[in-house]
Amino acid sequence: MNLQKILVSGLIVGVIGFFLGWLIWGILLADFLAAPGMSGVMRGESEMIMWSMVISNLLWGVLLAYIFIEWANISTVQTGFMAGAILGCLIAGAFDFGMYSMTTLLTLTDVIKDIIANTLYVGVLGAILGWWLGRK
Repeated sequence: MNLQKILVSGLIVGVIGFFLGWLIWGILLADFLAAPGMSGVMRGESEMIMWSMVISNLLWGVLLAYIFIEWANISTVQTGFMAGAILGCLIAGAFDFGMYSMTTLLTLTDVIKDIIANTLYVGVLGAILGWWLGRK
């Protein structure tokens, strides 16, 4: 296992993921997060626990890097995007449909929107990681 390569790649993707997540969920989907069902759930911007958000993004980066490097040998933008999109869709789908089945936090429309957003988010991260791993 190439731990250094996984950690460096994971760090790069995690940092990019932090800003991409801010763009997607903080700006583009801000109205979605302000939906009536979310009013008592979402933290205000000043109440966000940033260290936890940073860890979340770094873990996404390391997860993708580990899969791409150790299991799948992905090193192109195209295969990185496809693998990332598939992983994002499946992971978000599993989580969101589980939450939908057990809570009243999400509507079915919310579930679909979040799955689409995560599919694109992880797809873009996968494309960036594929590019990074394939550069000469």
